[in-house]
Amino acid sequence: MPKKSSTLQKKALKLILDNVANLSDENLIQIIEIGEKYLIENPTLKQQAEDIKKLFEQKHPALDLVRRTLNSISKECRDKLIENLIINAMVIENQRRQKLAKELGFGLPWFFVMSPTAQCNLNCRGCYAGRYIKDEGLPFELVDRILNEAKDLGIYFVVVSGGEPYFWPHILKMFEKHNDMYFMTYTNGTLLTKEMAKKLAKLGNVAPAISIEGFEKETDDRRGPGTFKKIMEAMDNLKEAGVPFGFSVTPTKLNIEALMSDEFVDLMIKKGCSFGWYFQYVPVGRKPDVNLMVAPEDRNRLRMRTNEIRNTKPLFVGDFWNDGPYAGGCIAGARPGGYFHINCNGGIEPCAFLQFSTDNIKDKKLLDVIRSPFFQAFQEAQPYCENGNLLTPCALIDNPEILRKLVREYNAKPSYEGADDAICDPTICHFLDEYSKAYKKIADPIWENGMNKKHKHWKEKAAESAKKTNK
Repeated sequence: MPKKSSTLQKKALKLILDNVANLSDENLIQIIEIGEKYLIENPTLKQQAEDIKKLFEQKHPALDLVRRTLNSISKECRDKLIENLIINAMVIENQRRQKLAKELGFGLPWFFVMSPTAQCNLNCRGCYAGRYIKDEGLPFELVDRILNEAKDLGIYFVVVSGGEPYFWPHILKMFEKHNDMYFMTYTNGTLLTKEMAKKLAKLGNVAPAISIEGFEKETDDRRGPGTFKKIMEAMDNLKEAGVPFGFSVTPTKLNIEALMSDEFVDLMIKKGCSFGWYFQYVPVGRKPDVNLMVAPEDRNRLRMRTNEIRNTKPLFVGDFWNDGPYAGGCIAGARPGGYFHINCNGGIEPCAFLQFSTDNIKDKKLLDVIRSPFFQAFQEAQPYCENGNLLTPCALIDNPEILRKLVREYNAKPSYEGADDAICDPTICHFLDEYSKAYKKIADPIWENGMNKKHKHWKEKAAESAKKTNK
């Protein structure tokens, strides 16, 4: 993209976003229209601007969320949120990734998850990362190399997980050195002191997602006595310092009602959360227990509930499995617009929950692991089911035969001792086979009753985009 055009686009978007918090809806609509007419040349950007304008015209709750967030965070956080995440990672670099994809002959992910350490100060029951080797981790020099290679590919958004990411001694150094990128951290929150919150506010390019299980009873039952109070303090510390943050929850049979309740969602909004992620429990990690999985009927209830929250509350929520239609299907395996996971030993996994690898970042470049045959196989296998149902996108819990087949075919190694229970343990395999059948009986009629016409798989979207470009 020409530098002049890119600069004009950045100015147009920043003008709109800088004024969201202060101007009336009518004036903001006028600014967007000016940007569309005089400054924004790219068709994709024009469509994004049009979508923003529609939200204002419809008085959508998302506008209250945007205004509340921009008014409550520090200047540094506001600038980095707008410039690094929205303008850079989501818009400008997205166009560069598309250009690079044409040159390379394959698509690129738009982010990845990295777990530089498996160390943690908690011992949560059923932790998905609870069995990784604790005394290893990624050195700063390696992480620095990975991030530089990512930026060369137009990837400017990275999620940092663990273990507990704030246990990694170089985390602040990483945020500071790569201050043109935007990071989200999955954290238990217990290390987010007032001092740490002030440091994050000054850096500006980090948004913590704090793990919580519901209210005090549910949280302390899984994470240990006193954890809920520490989480509440962490949220207060971040809010006071002006750091944007959200929550991360793991719905199980034990806590799903609490997590779907208005009381819980309203508490998160009151504490200052701007976003929340729902990751349904799946049988991986520490002592996998299929009996904790949400029943198929309740999974569908959660799907409808997250949509309701998005449309009625000033809070953005995402559901890792149920939002398959909006993501174009499974986002694993470094697919175009998707992601992958780098674990604490350098293993390259298709997904944080698909804990197998054929490559290690320690001896390969980022570009090489992105286009690995193992990852390409995941992409080629999609959509995993015959009817292309994006409500059943997962190779672990919705189409378990796919994961077993690909792991064996490519001789992928389990990331830790016991990771292969997900594909080898007879009890787990039988449960997942029956679970996937039961959920498809619910999801297939919904998909075939009109949803299949509304939502398209990422491959279909890519084909349409290529067709338009060729014209």
